[in-house]
Amino acid sequence: MLHGGSYLFQSGVIYGQLRGSLGRTAKTSFEFSGKHLFTPQEASKLLPDIKPKLKELMERKKVLAALHSQLDRYHLYGLKPTDMAERAAQLDALIETMDRKVDELEDLGVKVKDLELGLVDFPAERYGDKVLLCWMYGEPEVSYWHGPDEGYTRRKTLRMQLIQP
Repeated sequence: MLHGGSYLFQSGVIYGQLRGSLGRTAKTSFEFSGKHLFTPQEASKLLPDIKPKLKELMERKKVLAALHSQLDRYHLYGLKPTDMAERAAQLDALIETMDRKVDELEDLGVKVKDLELGLVDFPAERYGDKVLLCWMYGEPEVSYWHGPDEGYTRRKTLRMQLIQP
């Protein structure tokens, strides 16, 4: 679905021109009620399930961005190629597929934050405070955390013994 020149997913992950890198500076919005709180070990054990799905989403996001850019160029120049409707339908189908795949990941109890960097947050608790364990694609394990009102740029190194379930 198109909103203000950018394609949005129901999950809140934004793709397109407005915010193709959600999570870098944006505050995290995450509802903790009813969510499983992960230990760093539990979060790291989920990575083998998360990595291939996230990699696929990251690759599809690149395809989506290229197709979206192409359609924007056509629109900017006032061109209406005969296959414009077909390309728009292809874009919509890609968005729907990606939305379902983001939902599959988030059904594991995590929050997909950024498909350019491959950022995923896991709800956790530290000294009785709600925090988010933060993992980026390519990292060997979950090694960082940040507060729920902070984003990727404010993440801190994780000391395993300080995080509790």
